[in-house]
Amino acid sequence: MTSEHDGDRPAPEAMRRFRRVAASFATGVVVVTTLDDDVPLGTTVNAFTTVSLDPTMLLVCLGHGSRLLPGIEHSGVFAATVLAAEQLPQARWFANKQRPTGMTAFAGVPSRPAPATGCLLLTEGLAYFDCQVRELYPGGDHAVVLGEVLACGELSPGDPLLFVGGGYHAVDPRGPIRGRRPGRRAGHGVAAPVDSSSGAGRSTSANAWSVTTRR
Repeated sequence: MTSEHDGDRPAPEAMRRFRRVAASFATGVVVVTTLDDDVPLGTTVNAFTTVSLDPTMLLVCLGHGSRLLPGIEHSGVFAATVLAAEQLPQARWFANKQRPTGMTAFAGVPSRPAPATGCLLLTEGLAYFDCQVRELYPGGDHAVVLGEVLACGELSPGDPLLFVGGGYHAVDPRGPIRGRRPGRRAGHGVAAPVDSSSGAGRSTSANAWSVTTRR
């Protein structure tokens, strides 16, 4: 009999199965930013969720190799912009390891300071959350950043950018699935790949899983 674990570390087969199963859970996509000694930093994240209404709190998960994580640890603040479907290029840009750091990374990206912290918001997004760090927790190869929401609001109307099945998707233009048979795959009443004809918006299984860790 072989074990799925070598000590405390999952075997490669177990990790691959975990990736595959986790890919069935659709998430939104946000760009998380901070302002560390007046230097803006940002990265694409899909490990993001609201936590509490009273007080208002949310969390994001960042890989230990993230460029953003030390900046958030130092500044104690961050902001998250919920991306619209049309912001696929920005999602891919801020997930690209080769992008420059500092303000150069935001060149050509419409942005403005968040009202409470001054962290940059991507103004073409759907909504934003402006946060102060409450706690940082260890989470295996990631850190869990718990933030108290100091300000939040809507930015622009539109449909959200989604991440599921190892790729970026847009909401199905046919509308809600209520009243018709839902499909199990993109394009069957749930979601449609973003620009699938050209391959844009799709990721390989290797880089799709690392959307929360490629910084």
